Amino acid sequence: MADDRKASIADLQKQVTAKFDRVRVTDFGGNPKYQTIANAINALSVDSYIGSVAFIGRDSSGGYSVQFNTGNTGYSSAWPEWAFEMAKTSLINGKEMWVIANGDPFGSDLLNVMVLA
Repeated sequence: MADDRKASIADLQKQVTAKFDRVRVTDFGGNPKYQTIANAINALSVDSYIGSVAFIGRDSSGGYSVQFNTGNTGYSSAWPEWAFEMAKTSLINGKEMWVIANGDPFGSDLLNVMVLA
C-alpha cells in the first residue's frame, strides 16, 4: 500500500514537473502573478497553497518538521529534506511559499514547493 502511494505521488510529481517545463517566463505577461503556472497545474487536480512558514525543526531521529500556515489554517508535519530546505529559506528570508500537494500540504503529499519573491 505504501509503495503504491509513493509510486502515485512520484507519477503526479512527474506530471507537475512536465507542466512547469511548458511554462515560459514570457507567459506571465500582464497576467496576475503566478496565474499561468496555477492554470497549467489546475488540470492535474492537485491542490496549491500560498502561505508562510511559522517554524522549522529537526527531531531526534533526524526528521524534518515544518509548520506551514495559510490564512488562519496551519499544517504541521514531517517534510522531505528537499522541501524542508525550501521552507528554511522561506522562514529565514521572511518570504511566502507556494506549496503544490496531492491534497493537504503535509510532507507526504508534497509535489513542489517554491519560495516566492
